Amino acid sequence: MQLFSDAYHFTQRESEILILIAAYGYSNREVAEQCLISEKTVKNHLANMMKKIDTRSIRKLLSLFINHVIAHTKENRST
Repeated sequence: MQLFSDAYHFTQRESEILILIAAYGYSNREVAEQCLISEKTVKNHLANMMKKIDTRSIRKLLSLFINHVIAHTKENRST
C-alpha cells in the first residue's frame, strides 16, 4: 500500500479510505463512521484521489489499486 500511496502522493487518510473501500467494501457512510468524519469529507477525499490519478471513476481508482497489488504479489513471489 505504501508504494502505491507514495507513487500517487496519497495522504495517510486517503490511503486509509482506499483500504476500507477496496478491502472491506465499505460504503461512504461506513467509511465516515469508521474514520469519525462526515460523509462529505469522504467524498472530498475520493475526489482528491481520483484527481491525482486523473480519472472521474472510483472503479478506475480501485482497478489501478488492485492491479498494483497483483503486480507486487507476483513480483514478490518470483524473488
